[in-house]
Amino acid sequence: MLVGSMLATPAQSSSSAQGSALVAQAAPRCQTETAALAATGAVHTRAVPYYVEVELTLANKSQGRLRLDPARFTLMPEQGNSISAAARDDVVYTLRTATASYASVYGVFQSGSFGVAVGLGPFDLQSRAIESRLLRAGDLAPGASVRGSVYFRPTAWPARFSVVLDGLTTEVGTPLPPVEVRNCQMSFRPAEPPVGFAPLPPGLQAFPVSARAETGPIAVSVSRAEFIKDATTLIVTVENTAATPAELFMAIADARLTDGTGVTYAVRVMRSDLPNRVEARGQARGRLVFEPLPYPPAVTSARLTLPGIRTGGVLYDVDVALRF
Repeated sequence: MLVGSMLATPAQSSSSAQGSALVAQAAPRCQTETAALAATGAVHTRAVPYYVEVELTLANKSQGRLRLDPARFTLMPEQGNSISAAARDDVVYTLRTATASYASVYGVFQSGSFGVAVGLGPFDLQSRAIESRLLRAGDLAPGASVRGSVYFRPTAWPARFSVVLDGLTTEVGTPLPPVEVRNCQMSFRPAEPPVGFAPLPPGLQAFPVSARAETGPIAVSVSRAEFIKDATTLIVTVENTAATPAELFMAIADARLTDGTGVTYAVRVMRSDLPNRVEARGQARGRLVFEPLPYPPAVTSARLTLPGIRTGGVLYDVDVALRF
């Protein structure tokens, strides 16, 4: 696990006793409750550089299922602009590209005047630990609860903030009012503001995307687009709310990306890793790689088409409108 103790770094003049006080300090909590949902948030500054992690515990108080979409949650600082939830790929990319000045051989991430002991191990174990903590989209049965983390990357460390839970719907798709978890706060803030991501690989241009479309029980969302000279890659999540598995094999083989000028680009199946099957009431996440759009990116919009997703003997076509 990545979870570790808060440590005083050599740059600090505080004593080891002060460091121990940080270890003992519990994560600050914030909470709210509506007729449909009870929500509690615990604010962490853990081993992912530059991010605020809010661990949410959500309980369904209604008589029907609630559908959660953490990608639509936002952090609202007391001062400044709102911050959308970060995609898992962005969080892992930051961890993957943390420079030596942030990840020491002793297993301590340093940012400004604080450090977090993480017990560095193989990267895949670290990324799986992050993924295991993520709050995922899905249904919450009446009386049930779920716990998971949502990551936000601020441009300045917020002292106090709210987390707005938007995108909540009933099991039949009726939107619910956003729920605001107020008075969240960080136990301490690093002396320095968040710094930028490590440089992207040479030639790669990446853009966060927030796009989603639903057809029947199938929902497709795109969280990131990556452009390079020989390929265009989309990070795609497919959700299946049906009681039967969804087969994606033919949909992936026939997937296409159409730019704003009407030019269509074929998928490169052998370079894509989106799974061919989504279990009943489950989701699958992966990359779809297409023939390259004009590079550097010369378009600001496109359409992803996944035709012929089969579930329960029915075929569904899903079109997702994208903006870069």
